[in-house]
Amino acid sequence: MFIDNYKVEIKGTKYHEKTDKRMKDQVLATYQSNDGMQLKSLSNILEELAENHEAHHNITFNIVMKQYDHG
Repeated sequence: MFIDNYKVEIKGTKYHEKTDKRMKDQVLATYQSNDGMQLKSLSNILEELAENHEAHHNITFNIVMKQYDHG
């Protein structure tokens, strides 16, 4: 299956120096591309991102599949 574009957000806890507090559910990194790729290749990228960012919990997907317009 071919994926036309993707966006991956890594969320976690970020330290705020001015308030000396930890802020939860903050976007730590964003990876996105409009260059398409095969689903298998994207799966490999997701596994590597999860490993590098220690993000193995509460993974959510939002997938949109559009029907081909024969018009």
